Amino acid sequence: MDHYGNAMTGLRASAVRRDGRLVMGGRRLGHARVYSETLPGEIFWYENSLGLVEVAANAASAAATLGLRVGTVVEFEQG
Repeated sequence: MDHYGNAMTGLRASAVRRDGRLVMGGRRLGHARVYSETLPGEIFWYENSLGLVEVAANAASAAATLGLRVGTVVEFEQG
């Protein structure tokens, strides 16, 4: 987790489909390329600069909203 409330995973973004759903914190999260593709407060996943799947929220903390902690289980449902 970073100080913005984004949560980096160990999943390689190249290994998952963009139409898949990341399941984390009891929610199914869709993909967005950039924050501006989402509404304020919307939680989504994207490919970060390291090529990993990262969870973020537009103008909010994904970690606080979902109650995430280091070690939170992450699942992926392929689209």
